[in-house]
Amino acid sequence: MSSGTGVNPVEAMSEAEEAEALAEAMVFLGTDFEAAVEGLAAAVSEHVSSGLADYELDAMEHIRRVAQNGINLAQNVQGADLAITDSDHESAEEYQEGLEALDIQINF
Repeated sequence: MSSGTGVNPVEAMSEAEEAEALAEAMVFLGTDFEAAVEGLAAAVSEHVSSGLADYELDAMEHIRRVAQNGINLAQNVQGADLAITDSDHESAEEYQEGLEALDIQINF
């Protein structure tokens, strides 16, 4: 566990981009699964196809939930990163105003 405070917004944005990429990949799980089931349906007998159709419906519901959770995660990570960046910017402005009020000059 870190003993420091704060978040590096650049690193946080990298994490947000990774979460977004994962969410995008999850979106295509459904189409990939449908293609796999279609290929399987063509190879099995009609006695198996009804069970396969039921399995596809059930699995697609789970895939939809996984994809939605991935999208929500990406949005939450990105939103948190933006909130952190905004907070850091506001704190820096307040700090600068305090320095100016004390007539302290710091070269950045």
